[in-house]
Amino acid sequence: MGELARLTGVVWSPGVAYRDIIARPRWWPPLVIVLVVSVVFIYAFTQRVGWERFFRQQAETNSRMQNMPAEQKEQAVAAQIKFGPTFAYVGVVVALAVGALATAAVFLFLFRMLMSVQLSFQQSLAIVCYSWVPLLFGSIIAFIMLFLKTPEDFDLNYPTPTNIGAFLEPSSTPKFLLSLATSIDVVTLWSLAVMATGFAVASRKISWGSSFACVLVTWSVYILAKAGLAAAFS
Repeated sequence: MGELARLTGVVWSPGVAYRDIIARPRWWPPLVIVLVVSVVFIYAFTQRVGWERFFRQQAETNSRMQNMPAEQKEQAVAAQIKFGPTFAYVGVVVALAVGALATAAVFLFLFRMLMSVQLSFQQSLAIVCYSWVPLLFGSIIAFIMLFLKTPEDFDLNYPTPTNIGAFLEPSSTPKFLLSLATSIDVVTLWSLAVMATGFAVASRKISWGSSFACVLVTWSVYILAKAGLAAAFS
């Protein structure tokens, strides 16, 4: 299969696409595409909304910053505005690259050690990276919302209405619950289902249901840990 056929195949016919991906595990094309789209979105957000508005919104919902003296709070916000854009660009690249490697390593361990699946790290990494292709649909929705909403109404933490957190009030909802609700996203669940298809195809002996259960439980542990950190540092 050509690269375009692979990229569209994981959306419309992931089982067929993953048979080719497992045989020739090129992992970098989808990762590069996701990275480029993410960087372009950050640039668009910077131009349309700006980081000052974002960090001031964050300060209004952060209990620690609310308890700061006014002068100290303003200094903290000014520092965030100064360095935030640089950290955003660098952070998204590092986070996606490290996230792909870490996710591939975790599932390589789980499927090889717990389910005795004959799988290489390169195959695991390719499965993970191609499973991120559906997330591009979420990015498209985010771009649309960025330009449909006014800058005052757009919240970078909840850029799309595809998760439960987008319908909750950030200032009054407990951070633990808000983080969990934001993670329950239709596009994310689609990506997890595609990932499960890839590992099921790679194993040739476990069912899609078993593969999806493994992926879903692992993801659930991750979002619970993330929600706990959000509550601890809010």
